[in-house]
Amino acid sequence: MGRAGLVEDHEENEAGREPRRELPEEDRRRLAGQVGKDVERMKKAEKEKHNVLSAWLSLGTIGLLFILPVVVGTFLGRWLDQHLAGYAIHWTITGILLGVILGALSVYNHIRQNL
Repeated sequence: MGRAGLVEDHEENEAGREPRRELPEEDRRRLAGQVGKDVERMKKAEKEKHNVLSAWLSLGTIGLLFILPVVVGTFLGRWLDQHLAGYAIHWTITGILLGVILGALSVYNHIRQNL
């Protein structure tokens, strides 16, 4: 069964398969467009490789975006509680809660825009 037998077997296997269907032109264009977008996105990601320092800076930025509104809200609430009669801790709690909400929104917006 030498080399000729192998070629004949291969031809029989090819003949036994279902014929390949062609994609409609619209699907072919859509697929080509999607592949093109993916290639561009991968090239951009290669150019913007993150190193360890940029990861730490990004983490620090996110931390500051969350903590600063909480700290400012706490100090502002404490100051209001000390200067307004009849309030013991109400403004401090309100400031903390508003700071957490504003900090969470800031972090969300930062992540959505930069990552």
